[in-house]
Amino acid sequence: MKASLGWKVKRALVHEGEKLVAGAQMLIRPVSFVGAIGYVPKGPVLSQNGHGLSGLVLDELHNLAKANRIRYVVLQPPGADQDLDRRLFDRGYRPCSLKVAPVATTMIDLSPDSDSILARMKSRTRYNIRLGQRKGITVRHGTEEDLQTYYDLLVATSQRKNFTVYPGDYFSHIWSVFHPQKKVKLFIAEYEGEVVSAQLAIAFGNTVTNKLSVWSGKHGKHRPNEVLYWAAIEWAKSKGYRYYDLEGIELKIAQALRENGRVPDSLKGPVTDFKLGFGGDIVILPGSNDYIPNPLFRSIYNGFGKKFIQSRFFSKVIKQIRTN
Repeated sequence: MKASLGWKVKRALVHEGEKLVAGAQMLIRPVSFVGAIGYVPKGPVLSQNGHGLSGLVLDELHNLAKANRIRYVVLQPPGADQDLDRRLFDRGYRPCSLKVAPVATTMIDLSPDSDSILARMKSRTRYNIRLGQRKGITVRHGTEEDLQTYYDLLVATSQRKNFTVYPGDYFSHIWSVFHPQKKVKLFIAEYEGEVVSAQLAIAFGNTVTNKLSVWSGKHGKHRPNEVLYWAAIEWAKSKGYRYYDLEGIELKIAQALRENGRVPDSLKGPVTDFKLGFGGDIVILPGSNDYIPNPLFRSIYNGFGKKFIQSRFFSKVIKQIRTN
């Protein structure tokens, strides 16, 4: 899928005999005036912590960076691991402020029955789901023919929210990669035959993730988005998945809830408030680490010029990783 956007893939793998025991996937892309950049999302992954597996993977990632003339690497671990943190530091990786992928989210445990899942939601969210259903909001499963409609809604959402959209054919590539394995689902919410909102969800392992929900901005009083999310949750549960990931909430809000059980008024935001209404568990993920393979440039970057380099030279790098 990423190849359609100009990325290529290299994988660092560790075997014990015939068994794959650890690995990481590096996405690589050239950037004008910078050189190639490498991005390791949710890696490395290990069959077990310790035993030096993370060090072996990091060594191979270093070799991949050298062989592919990568100037800058961003790595975001899949979960907390003190041994990995130490090895990253020893090899020159440093925590960075780049918000490449969500570091906080809320996940709904789908193992209880539907009534129990509803009971965990905020009363306002439950009310809005039922209100939308009474007002005539319906949700159907979309097909490949609905991707253009989905994209039109995405453009409308981006204009309201002021963010950059993916290329139009990106979602066709997603469909072609994941649909044969039944790992992608498109949910379409309608009011009186008019498409109002939609959600593209990806299934992987035991989790269904809301990758991108879009809304026309119309018929908000009929609560189409609450009905849409609930339909996706019910579908994920019916297919035997354990979790539904709402994908991304504000980190400061997640931290405040973890520490104090409440959110200060100064931090409240509509998107995060909406997602929290569904009653999921707060999950905080590790942040990104960056690394410059060239020892001289790495020393300068870590010691003196990190803030300057990020603001001047890596703005294009950040944009490439975030939007692609």
